[in-house]
Amino acid sequence: MFRDCRGSAGMTAPSPHLPWFSADTRRWFTDAFAEPTPAQTQAWQAISSGQNALVVAPTGSGKTLAAFLWAIDRMTTDTTEDQAPADAQEETKGRAGLPGTTVLYVSPLKALAVDVERNLRSPIAGIGRVRGSALPITTGVRSGDTSPADRRRLVTKPPDILITTPESLYLMLTSAARETLKGVQTAIVDEVHAVASSKRGSHLALSLERLDELTGREVQRIGLSATVRPPERIARFLGGDRPVTIVQPQTHKTLDLSVVVPIQDMANPPASDDEEGHTSGPTIWPHVQRQVLEAIKAHTSTLVFANSRRLAERLTTKLNEMWAQEQEDSDGDAGVIAMAHHGSVSKERRREIEDDLKAGRLPAVVATSSLELGIDMGAVDLVIQIQSPPSVASGLQRVGRAGHQVGAVSKALVFPTHRGDLLSATVTLGAMSAGAIEPIHPPQHPLDVLAQQLIAMVAMDDWDADAAFGLVRRSGPYSGLPRSSFDAVINMLVGRYPSEDFASLRPRLTLDPSTNQLSPRPGAQRLAVTAGGTIPDRGHFAVMLASGDESRRVGELDEEMVYESRVGDVFALGSASWRIEEITADRVLVSPAPGQAAKLPFWHGDTMGRPAELGYEIGSFLRNFTQATPTPGLDTDARANLLDYLQEQREATGGLPNDQAIIIEVFADEIGDRRVVIHSPFGAKVHAPWALIIGERISTEFGIDAQVMAGDDGIVLRLPEDGHDHGEGGGELLDLIVQDPATVLSQVTTLVGSSAVFASRFRECASRALLFGRKDPGRRAPLWQQRQRSSQLLTVAAGFESFPIVLET
Repeated sequence: MFRDCRGSAGMTAPSPHLPWFSADTRRWFTDAFAEPTPAQTQAWQAISSGQNALVVAPTGSGKTLAAFLWAIDRMTTDTTEDQAPADAQEETKGRAGLPGTTVLYVSPLKALAVDVERNLRSPIAGIGRVRGSALPITTGVRSGDTSPADRRRLVTKPPDILITTPESLYLMLTSAARETLKGVQTAIVDEVHAVASSKRGSHLALSLERLDELTGREVQRIGLSATVRPPERIARFLGGDRPVTIVQPQTHKTLDLSVVVPIQDMANPPASDDEEGHTSGPTIWPHVQRQVLEAIKAHTSTLVFANSRRLAERLTTKLNEMWAQEQEDSDGDAGVIAMAHHGSVSKERRREIEDDLKAGRLPAVVATSSLELGIDMGAVDLVIQIQSPPSVASGLQRVGRAGHQVGAVSKALVFPTHRGDLLSATVTLGAMSAGAIEPIHPPQHPLDVLAQQLIAMVAMDDWDADAAFGLVRRSGPYSGLPRSSFDAVINMLVGRYPSEDFASLRPRLTLDPSTNQLSPRPGAQRLAVTAGGTIPDRGHFAVMLASGDESRRVGELDEEMVYESRVGDVFALGSASWRIEEITADRVLVSPAPGQAAKLPFWHGDTMGRPAELGYEIGSFLRNFTQATPTPGLDTDARANLLDYLQEQREATGGLPNDQAIIIEVFADEIGDRRVVIHSPFGAKVHAPWALIIGERISTEFGIDAQVMAGDDGIVLRLPEDGHDHGEGGGELLDLIVQDPATVLSQVTTLVGSSAVFASRFRECASRALLFGRKDPGRRAPLWQQRQRSSQLLTVAAGFESFPIVLET
């Protein structure tokens, strides 16, 4: 329904290109922008008619403004409609001037939420200036960083527009703060692609269904996403059983991508001054570091992406050392030229780094995926990627940080660190230019997330079990949930266990069989809010200042690194050095140690395996590669190195592995043991379970403990010389390697069930399902204690394959 809108006195006729908005909003927009982008025009057509919409467009296409401007204009219009009937006024409770929140914006990143809140001030203030009076529209941010006092303020004086994260939305729905959300009419979900493929997205999808139930209406959902494939799958994730209009204009982001090899021969790099005294021999790494430094110096603002936190810290340390040496030689002011930014750096430190880059005080930031999403980093004019991007989609997100404006060119340099990495970078950049991103696969009805959300729902209200099942099935990730799986989760939560051995598990809910009514047990609500969420505890230790402000968090370290450290050790974190003063059960107390030699930290599970889809792209490239194959983006040295690398591979093994053939290479190592290399491009996510089967078959059939290692480019076996042939002619070896497609799934399932990985994932799933709880909500249980409790439960549950957490794991 459209209303006639009155403009300000003396204004010119409103622009015919923005028929969806009031005159004030049209005037502000046409003064601020030359014209709307295609994404904005098509989005407003759908949003203004009340449709749920998924806006899919490249970075810098104005998606966020497209979602917010309609909501702002509608609130502005409502405040001027003084003749609106009383029932309409009651329906719009929560709009400007009335208590409650009207527009909910959900962002996967806390930093992104803060940026959006800041950027919202521009249209609100601008429209107010055109109108001649300030708009009575308030905004607020609630995230994990929001203080208790600010949270109380958000409840007593709820903003018209609330910016939050998936986890904070869940907490609000599971507390008295949910009353402020009853007037929500629009829910904007930003960076949908970043959550849809994980359990975090499944968790959010159920929260959105709970929001609809709370408001008593189908809240209009607007999803914002970078380019995804297939968009229909993300639309189903966003809307569940509701129709969603996909807005995906035919736009193309202009990319300027280059692969840079700083030396002529990557296989035989020249010695470097940095390598004097090293026994490992010459490497390409010092030459990459030097080229990166030169590129940073040649640009005003640079984002450098690394694929792991350790690499980010290592590169930052070296860049600042080289920069300090240059400044010392020229009597300049040293300072630092780069700062490290990743998830293990404290939020306060990350915010300082972001502000310094935006303000021009810091030339470069070396980041991991913590800066991959749409954080406003100001005018970044260059992105540098160290090593090949982990995926095509990730590469596009990272490169899009440069030229983050409508119509701007995104410029990026990619520095591979070895020749295999050069091959991967070549194919990945080609796929990025073609927009051939990997498809997204949302999890199918994860049962641990379901258990957590059911506890949270019932903790707030008694629920009929059939009604609860209906709500769950309305969400996208759970649209195919069998009733048997739902009932199994309910039975687990109410204490109907398959054996008395589960007696140590505390039931969280009760089910009245006569009324089919679910009710909470004491402590259910407290458990849901103190132990909720989907991000698993991987055993990281908090790093805190030992003196002064003891609550100040510096960052976090991997548990294993802490066990290898001692009081007095100095380590680097966030481009600063810290001395360990004390190590407690779950934290490391430190003091600053500027200028002292520091060891670099490490974090396990820090890198992702190559997606299988990208593996097929690499395989197809290798199968069709010839001397004449075009390789855009490669300089002369890069192309020459690629040609040499592939030719040497052909000479060594007789061919190239590809998407239709693998190559098996057998040779004796230095001590006479047989090495078998399975050359395959399909990535570690394929090779790891394959290697698991091979190792088991060798152990079973020959009684030997073969060393099997899987990576992105294949599998390596080490077979001790034990008198067995293992396939001198190839037959016996092939029998070990080649798997029957009809039985491979059952083999992997059986082997995974007895692996260390299974035990680790079982602990995470059980924790996510709130089976363990927390004795002290403000303190994390040590990981060894969590593992012990999980191991005890797994010992019991392993005998019952239908137990929901065993199934989920």
